[in-house]
Parts: sequence; structure tokens; C-alpha cells
Amino acid sequence: MFPEQGEEYDALIKIEKQQGENTYKLSVPRLVKNSSGWPTVTLIYSSDDSDKNCREETLSDGTLLSCLPQSVIREEIVLNSAWEKAIDWISSKPLYEGVFEVIERENFSVEVSVMWETEVCLTFGRAEIIK
Repeated sequence: MFPEQGEEYDALIKIEKQQGENTYKLSVPRLVKNSSGWPTVTLIYSSDDSDKNCREETLSDGTLLSCLPQSVIREEIVLNSAWEKAIDWISSKPLYEGVFEVIERENFSVEVSVMWETEVCLTFGRAEIIK
């Protein structure tokens, strides 16, 4: 099975900058396509520099070759404690939300990836935080 992803799922991710310098509030639905209700949230830091030997081009068959960042750092974040998650689950709270902090890294962009696990496949959404 292929994962489900795209603009439809990207639009489900709501990010608001908070008063703190690098603090953001994230809000996503708990359930998407009969998911388990426990979305996995990951911060992805990608370097602005790509592999020096890489050239982006389109091959004669239409295949697009693109360059990957030299460095990618992934950090899974937990928005709620186990106790808060239990309360949210019991009260059937529709959103998984909380506040997190982004560490500023020079020459890195930052995005958040949300994964909802279902019995059949995975569903992903992405949202850019720092370009």
C-alpha cells in the first residue's frame, strides 16, 4: 500500500506562532481515515545546502532528478503527557494540540510532519514553519 498524502492532509495542520521567540502551537485532528487517534508529530530540519555533486534536471523520459539536502535532522515531539493524552482520549477531544519549541539552526529550514496510522496504510501531512 502507498501512503496517503497531499494538500488535503497538509491543510489539516494548523500552526500558530506564540509569544515566545521560537514557540509554536500545533493543532491537528486526532482521527483521519479511521486512524488510531495518536498522530506522530516530527520536526524536520533540512539544510539549505544540497549535495555538491548533484544537478537537478529532467531526463528525456520526463523523470525529474532533484537534489536532497546535505543534512536532515528529525526530532519527534510529544505535545501532551501520557496523563493529558488519556484525559483527551476519554473526553473524545477531536484535536491533538500543544505547544513546542523550534531550535534555530543557521542555514536550515524547518517543517513539521504529521503521520496518522491506520490499519491499511499511513496518512501524512506537512507544514512549513521556517523557510
